[in-house]
Amino acid sequence: MVGMLSVIIGLSAAIVMLPKRMLGRQVMGEHTAVHALLRQRKSAAERFAWWLEKRRAGFSAVQYLLLCLLSGGGTYYVSLLILQSWWMSLPTFLAGILICERLIGIRQAKRIERFEEGNIRALRIMASSLRTSPSYRKAFEMIACSPYVPKDVRTEYARIVELVSGQVPLEAALQDLQARTGSGDIGYLATIVLVQRDSGGDMAKTLDLAASSILRRKQLQRRQRAAMSQLLAQVNLLSTMPFLFVITLYLNNPAHFEPLTQTIGGRLAVLGCFLSILLGGELIRFLALRPFRQRGEW
Repeated sequence: MVGMLSVIIGLSAAIVMLPKRMLGRQVMGEHTAVHALLRQRKSAAERFAWWLEKRRAGFSAVQYLLLCLLSGGGTYYVSLLILQSWWMSLPTFLAGILICERLIGIRQAKRIERFEEGNIRALRIMASSLRTSPSYRKAFEMIACSPYVPKDVRTEYARIVELVSGQVPLEAALQDLQARTGSGDIGYLATIVLVQRDSGGDMAKTLDLAASSILRRKQLQRRQRAAMSQLLAQVNLLSTMPFLFVITLYLNNPAHFEPLTQTIGGRLAVLGCFLSILLGGELIRFLALRPFRQRGEW
């Protein structure tokens, strides 16, 4: 069992560390505007890859599927050894997929937070550009070329420049940016740009005020997340410790659970305990993070 778990952990780490270009097919020569306009005509595999890209998971479709397969297979193998029943162990395969989803959620939250921090600098640069020139395209180009903006932010604004250059409406370009980044700040920016473009006014001053407002909101979010982190840490600890305890007992004495797993009722009791721990932890997490999700902050 130890050897099997070591192999699964090693393969999972190798898949995560491999670059996406080694496991995914790269399409060259397609313009960004064409990519956006023809998105609805893509195949199911391409739409799945776009879904992963929109989540900013940092995984290719092949990496995601392999990670789900390995994590699900690992949890299924452990439960099979304990329950001694292949069909009762099937629900635990979904628990392995949940582990993979949790990993992606953590990476996604970190990437969005890093993007939003860099986007505040981008708003400052955009405001400075609009003071000298009323062209939004010129402002986006300055952000895409600025060395003071993180690379991922520059890449996204360079994409907007390509879309606008390809005669894609500004509204569609900003919607595409929000869909790709998952940032609520981009929706706020899109509303400001579209309203100011139609009604007029001092756009540079408005963007400065928007950047200050976003910065204050981020500081408030950090305090809220710090208050919630203790609760989430307790949930993670309470959800993980029973499984580690069971695995440790099995490794110390493989016959420890035999009196309980000799009957179907005992096996169902063990499986019910495992599922109750998982569902209880997820319910607590969902209720704790629900206010953040409703505001698009998590």
